[in-house]
Amino acid sequence: MARKFLLCFHDFSVWNYQKVTPILETLKDLAGAPFSILVIPDTETAPSDTVRNFRATLAQLKSEGFELALHGYKHKAEFSQGRSYVGLIAMNLTQGEAEFAGLSEFESSRLLHAGLDAWEKLFDKPEKPAAFIPPTWYSNKFLPTQVHAEKMLYEDRFALVTSRGKRYASPVASFAGIPDFMTKAAFKFGDIVLKIPVGLPRIALHPVDFPQHEVQIKNLIRTALGCGRRLTQYKDL
Repeated sequence: MARKFLLCFHDFSVWNYQKVTPILETLKDLAGAPFSILVIPDTETAPSDTVRNFRATLAQLKSEGFELALHGYKHKAEFSQGRSYVGLIAMNLTQGEAEFAGLSEFESSRLLHAGLDAWEKLFDKPEKPAAFIPPTWYSNKFLPTQVHAEKMLYEDRFALVTSRGKRYASPVASFAGIPDFMTKAAFKFGDIVLKIPVGLPRIALHPVDFPQHEVQIKNLIRTALGCGRRLTQYKDL
């Protein structure tokens, strides 16, 4: 069986879709196929015409074969009662972006369903997310079970688990939010895990990676394809 890899573009939202969409198209041409886009579904404070155009863009990307996954709710944490001490640390480390970190069972379920409700408003027809990825990958002990109950694949920092319970070891190369002096090491790590003939590695991209790391990212995608890996999507696992 051919070795595979995932190319995942995080943080696609109503606030950045106009800037990011051309990047997605360029990467699709390079990769030779569409890939997975992680969508922040909240549009609550966006102008109505911007929301309308965002929805049209999502429909267009879907028609081109891009896969759309649910990436939290707002990607910025609200006040939540009962967040654990570990969750508060994660919040501090991520400048408040780890919205599911350390939540109680009730709060985790509430926030997950807020994200699903916002997701449904983005599409004319019911559209099931291909997967659920908590922002920054910080989570809580209840979230994986809650995601699987909604028949979605769950992704954490180190693995992917389908709704049927199949688990894939999945090292991730990611470059957002790390100090500049660690960037070279992060790309080297990505190069290594793509060449090792085991696992299902991910290349996780973010809007802030462009244009600063564009050349290195394109080279990493070429490495994946050049060493015999085939681009896949969550739905095919």
